[in-house]
Amino acid sequence: MKTAEASHLSSPSDEFVRQIVARHFHPEAGTPYWLERDKKLGTRALVNAKDWHSFREVVGFRSPEEQKAFEHATRFEPLERFIPSSLVAAGEGIWASQTGGTTGAPKHGTWGPSYWSDVMRFSDEFLDLHNVPRQRNWLFVGPTGPHTTGRLVIALAERRGGRCFSIDLDPRIVKIFGEEAMHEAQRRYVQHIWDQVKSIISYQNIGVMFCTSRLLEMLPEYADPKMFGKLMAILHAGTEMGRDTAAVLARDVFPGIPIVGIYGTSTTGIHYQKALEAQDEYRVIYIPCSPYVNLEVVDDRGAFVAYGSEGHVSTWRLTEDSLIPGFWERDRAVRVKPYGRVAASYPWDWVGDIYSPEFRTGGRVEGVY
Repeated sequence: MKTAEASHLSSPSDEFVRQIVARHFHPEAGTPYWLERDKKLGTRALVNAKDWHSFREVVGFRSPEEQKAFEHATRFEPLERFIPSSLVAAGEGIWASQTGGTTGAPKHGTWGPSYWSDVMRFSDEFLDLHNVPRQRNWLFVGPTGPHTTGRLVIALAERRGGRCFSIDLDPRIVKIFGEEAMHEAQRRYVQHIWDQVKSIISYQNIGVMFCTSRLLEMLPEYADPKMFGKLMAILHAGTEMGRDTAAVLARDVFPGIPIVGIYGTSTTGIHYQKALEAQDEYRVIYIPCSPYVNLEVVDDRGAFVAYGSEGHVSTWRLTEDSLIPGFWERDRAVRVKPYGRVAASYPWDWVGDIYSPEFRTGGRVEGVY
């Protein structure tokens, strides 16, 4: 594992917070949704949110009802209401994304050019820490279309000197198959995905593979791991990956190559797994991509849990194109105090042992995403 050098990430500085507040709460050029909420609550964020602490107090969600209203709005209101009007007027190339892991009306979000550039830089930083090779072709097995994952992985493959072969995945239809007890259809769809994987992995020079966490867990059921002998790294994202699964994959299925988890959503942003060390004992632990997106682990009252304790994952996104002030994800996680080789480079809270109660049936993860 490489040692982190000068990082592109940092704790949210006072200047950074003020820049984001000025962007979203400018009375003429700010973000309609947040300006209306600010006026309704009388919080005067432009004046009162001067640093990270005051930002959390002034702008953060105050109740579950507020969060539900925001979530509903991201599903059923025009996306422009969540983008600063100055960026809309400037004609910025803002990527419109939507969530893909659950059924029902999707939530929509944005990835603006400034944030996208930041994501590319800190992605390179973490992929290099994990010794993910450059100048190699990638295979992407996951949702493309309106979901950010495919666009992100293809961009990373090309940025790092390779070509990206893609196999599209519709996680929503697989979820519907499960919900409607269409188990044979679900199994057949998964087999269809792996049949396509075999065709590419057999005849193309693939050095890096990305697939969803659940598909990676299912791989030995549908394909011979020996077919993937040329891989030099694997990335995965989506639903949880427990310690036992991570251990089996690292020790028995793909020994000796990096297996890198990515956590996040199409609306909130992404975070990379810390590179494994012996003391991890195969726990999957993520380092939030602060200052752009911060993850907190909180109790039912919204207070921080103790290190080593489990709670709700609360997301704070502060980017020029999007503001998300402490949204409780469906996921639960353990709050982790930084440790090991890169603790000094990323000294803010980490999160580990993430899981989604929504995706579990009888203790088992359902679906493919």
